[in-house]
Amino acid sequence: MKARCAVLLTSLLAFAACGGGESSPKLPDVRLPTLGGPLGPSLATCSTAKCLTVVVAPWCGVCHQVTPEIVRLRRFLDKAGVGSRVVVGLADLGPIKGMAALFGSDTLLDPDGALSARGVPLFIVTNRNGEVVKRVNGFPSGASSPEELAAFFELP
Repeated sequence: MKARCAVLLTSLLAFAACGGGESSPKLPDVRLPTLGGPLGPSLATCSTAKCLTVVVAPWCGVCHQVTPEIVRLRRFLDKAGVGSRVVVGLADLGPIKGMAALFGSDTLLDPDGALSARGVPLFIVTNRNGEVVKRVNGFPSGASSPEELAAFFELP
């Protein structure tokens, strides 16, 4: 039995190494409404070489604590020509809209959980095609400025 398991495991690893494994995970091809009203662009696309998507929830104390840092980071990224967006979800629409107002009218509303998150805040860096390059649960410790946060997420 051990020999069969070893052969099966070796075969699966070889198959994955030869390109038979899954491609990079991607954000879903969905368009969410913005706080301002219109639908935002698809989560699976990015207008710049890399994008930062931040997922927060109204019931998350840490999310509220780091909101000013997220706002400063988005301003910094905007000036640097890097796309970013905030998705507020994982709650009822009323509290979602209340929290979204802290980030601005372009904040994406996700009351139905189109972008699932196991924990918030969640930071997702994607490339132009929506492929996930980096995923970080929780707010990075040790970064105290927008420049340090951008460097942590490997954003220009």
